[in-house]
Amino acid sequence: MKELKVRLEIVTPLFLGGADPRGEPELRAPSFRGALRFWFRALLGGVLGNDTKRIFEEESKVFGSTESSSSLTVRVKADDLRKKLFSELAEWDENTRKYRRSGIAYLFFSAREEKKKREPERKAFDANQTFWLSVSYHSQLEEAYASLWLLTHLGGLGSRSRRGGGNLQVLELKTAEEVTKELPKLTVNAKTPEELRDELAQGTKLLRQWAAKRFSGSLNPKFDGQPIFAVLHPDYCRIWVVNKVFYAWDEALNEFGLKMQSFRRRCQFDYEKVKAVVEGTGDELQPVERAAFGLPIVFYYRSLDLSATLEGSEHGRRASPLVLRVAKLGNEKYALILIQFINPLLPHNEHLKLRCKKYEKIMLQPDDMVVNKFIEHLENKLAPLLNVNYKGDQNALEI
Repeated sequence: MKELKVRLEIVTPLFLGGADPRGEPELRAPSFRGALRFWFRALLGGVLGNDTKRIFEEESKVFGSTESSSSLTVRVKADDLRKKLFSELAEWDENTRKYRRSGIAYLFFSAREEKKKREPERKAFDANQTFWLSVSYHSQLEEAYASLWLLTHLGGLGSRSRRGGGNLQVLELKTAEEVTKELPKLTVNAKTPEELRDELAQGTKLLRQWAAKRFSGSLNPKFDGQPIFAVLHPDYCRIWVVNKVFYAWDEALNEFGLKMQSFRRRCQFDYEKVKAVVEGTGDELQPVERAAFGLPIVFYYRSLDLSATLEGSEHGRRASPLVLRVAKLGNEKYALILIQFINPLLPHNEHLKLRCKKYEKIMLQPDDMVVNKFIEHLENKLAPLLNVNYKGDQNALEI
């Protein structure tokens, strides 16, 4: 059995719950396995396209299925790690009754205390700590290595992982087996946003070329419209690096959160639109654009003493297509990475459902126009976005 062993640094607070999500955080191997599986599927989808049967078969060989066990074993080892409450991360001020880092409070809002539901605030493993992760594999090691590169360069782990939570990076690699030279280094060496852009472009391109060769795929596979799940393909996954340097992870997340909050406040038409439907005076077929950022969404109207939940008519939850990540640069400074997956919010035959105490109403799905507007807002209000161009040359695979 081959082993890939790495020392990981927690770059941003990691909300990783056990049986009780609001209890003590736990480093759980199944959570790592699930995140690695997500990125492996995205990588396969980017080179196999519509061949979902083949994607499932190759994914099952590594991570298992209901009919076969996994050939991958994941173990996590850590000493006692510091933990912080949501209110500590967002810096609650008892005197002003406000958060000093309201941008972080906005991004991590679901970790706050829910007094009406009698749910305590969540704890997270604090940033700037390390632990060991080992992945053992019965056959080839490259699949686990490629998935880990994507997780530690583009993804995150745990709750709020699409809003900058749970970002991890490899500090040290220990393995008895030589990993193929076709794959990029697991560590981040860039010292500027421009260098990070180039590092991400080169690494992602190498992984796609490797996957296309290994699984007899193509860098330009066929798709019938937008893919139904997240895939790593230039037409359906856009990646940017924010061209601005930050001196701490919390500075980076707080500034991004403030920009996102200000944009949402400008989009009050959704709030009023839903209120009209709740009151029975609005067009129930009018899409709620904000839903493009993910589901569910809870609206509360103090004047009516009513709340309404917007979700899929069949799928209650939908992860945001927009992923925010904080990267720690080689000079101990920080940069922001933004990833946009382009796929349907819900299956094409599914609608949005607005549910409140009085009734349920069906609404049409929105397009991704509001997400694109937000990206433009970031360019104008935060910093220019450096496009990560990872489009490879199909001809190179024939060499």
